[in-house]
Amino acid sequence: MYFLINNKVSFNVAERTVSDERTQHVLSNPSCRLLLILLENNNRLMTREDLLQKVWGDFGLTPSSNSLNNNVSILRKILAEFDIHDALKTVPKQGFELALDDLQFNEKSRDYMVMQAISQPDKETNVNKTKLIRWSGLLFTIIAAVIALYLNFFDQHNDMSLYKQIEQCKIYYHNNVNVKRVENFFSHGQGQKLLEKCSRPSYIYYDDSKVNEKTDLLEIFVAQCMVNSEGDPGECKNFVTTKVG
Repeated sequence: MYFLINNKVSFNVAERTVSDERTQHVLSNPSCRLLLILLENNNRLMTREDLLQKVWGDFGLTPSSNSLNNNVSILRKILAEFDIHDALKTVPKQGFELALDDLQFNEKSRDYMVMQAISQPDKETNVNKTKLIRWSGLLFTIIAAVIALYLNFFDQHNDMSLYKQIEQCKIYYHNNVNVKRVENFFSHGQGQKLLEKCSRPSYIYYDDSKVNEKTDLLEIFVAQCMVNSEGDPGECKNFVTTKVG
């Protein structure tokens, strides 16, 4: 996902960079998620509770007002360096609102950092909806193929162990993963939300044994596959995020 602010400042989500022709800033993961949420909800009030949940809680992290305030301050300083002043407003006792008059973006996919929790803006400008639907369908097809290859790899190499069964969900984890991290992931945040959907038979696969080549951060990969009437994995949804090792 790529944003262009005031026709001169670019925000590359995958690389976590805010830059123009002369200056570039690399954001931390929380600052990147916060800016992404604010941009996708441009000119909309975001409550403190929503931001704390979407930036930290949904990623298994403990949210705090200090962390939110610090990251808002960081974003204000970075925007100010690009002559974008007073765009990130504080609404007393409510939250924050990013108000930009000129904002463009080139896609609306949710393939980075699993931002399922972010609601779409009321108004979308400069988006061809027909092309968006086509690209979304292609993206989901690619994701499904990747998951199928991923699960087939595990099946062939017997690298997964059963962690436990909760209601109708069977949870598996990669053998190179510390089981305590599995327990921690499913005890709150995104992991806890997945378990709330265990009224239907499904397999859940967890792996945090890989390191992202670009960021050198551990990646958490979680896939939830619904089980069909024959007991075989069917439709799958995958969730990927990063964390400090």
